[in-house]
Amino acid sequence: MSLQKPFVAQWGILGCGWISSEFAQDISRPMASRNVTDVSHAIAAVGSRSLLKAKEFVNKFTPDGAAAQQAGLVDFKPRPYGSYREVVEDPNVDIVYVGTMNVAHYEDAKLALEAGKNCLLEKPATLNAAEWKQLVSIAKANKVFLMEAVWTRFNPVMLAIQKAVHEDGLIGDIRCIYSDHAMDVYKKRPVTDRLLSAELAGGSLLDIGPYPLVWTLMLLYRHPLNERTPPAKVGSTMLLCDTGVDIATSITLTFPKLNAMAYCSTNLLSSTQKDQHTRIVGSKGEILVHGHTSRPQKYRIRRLSDLEKEDGGYLPDELVDMSFDGFGLYWEADAVARCLQEGLLENPVMPHAETLMTMEVSCRFRQQPDAI
Repeated sequence: MSLQKPFVAQWGILGCGWISSEFAQDISRPMASRNVTDVSHAIAAVGSRSLLKAKEFVNKFTPDGAAAQQAGLVDFKPRPYGSYREVVEDPNVDIVYVGTMNVAHYEDAKLALEAGKNCLLEKPATLNAAEWKQLVSIAKANKVFLMEAVWTRFNPVMLAIQKAVHEDGLIGDIRCIYSDHAMDVYKKRPVTDRLLSAELAGGSLLDIGPYPLVWTLMLLYRHPLNERTPPAKVGSTMLLCDTGVDIATSITLTFPKLNAMAYCSTNLLSSTQKDQHTRIVGSKGEILVHGHTSRPQKYRIRRLSDLEKEDGGYLPDELVDMSFDGFGLYWEADAVARCLQEGLLENPVMPHAETLMTMEVSCRFRQQPDAI
């Protein structure tokens, strides 16, 4: 009796920058490397505004195609194109990954959706809530899948911690979350760099701010007792640079149903502390998360030894190591492939409504008067 063949997601990639290269390499890894048998991936097309760049991308990052092509599950190879329109018109492309500049996300996703293609759109999905609403409307009208690519939501460490907090009550009632994501690029990159340029929709909040926020959303907003209630109060302080983008932003969010608060920070002035970027504090202990904020690899459980004392000390730490190979974008891609297999138009872990809510909350950050 033969085993059932996996469902193959057939990708078209828009943009040949760094994040697209990581995505292509990740879905080219053997599915057995992460014990996945139900879905697989093929790269049908890669698009750039330069055909030469698209050819170089294919030759460098996916010369033999993705996992399904290497396994002989499909008979086509990645095809480079010198325009995005050619990618979305390729008959072998079922879903488009948009890995272009932040400022281009809306138009590039719109191109894919209007061509009747499913779409995985890198974060931030758009620059404002109105643009996102329009994309959702187009996706629904064309009956195609659309998701913002907040890949950290699908990381096994994130999901394990979410279960420990929400279902197992490992650290008791959740009280506070502290999360930071930073990159030491200010004065080390030109002002025209995508992170520092206002014209390219740069700044720490838009580009790397989603990472500390995702810990708040997954653990507080999605907490069963919170009942998907948006934060009651949002506060922020921004430090702006000469280009007009924020190079540092601190954010506070309150969740009254949980009696909990989140403190998020992001900046382009320093590096994130690698041994602890996120701290989740509960009434019975805390969880310390290690690795990058976007791609955690390990976490440490620290239980209080005496719940009655104010400073009762801690029991010995328990380290949970879930280190993985590759960059970690493949879990997100696998989840998207399963949605396509099941005919879903949005993913329950990253639904349209939560992207919209995040956009609306971010707009509240930017409307704060205390930018300096």
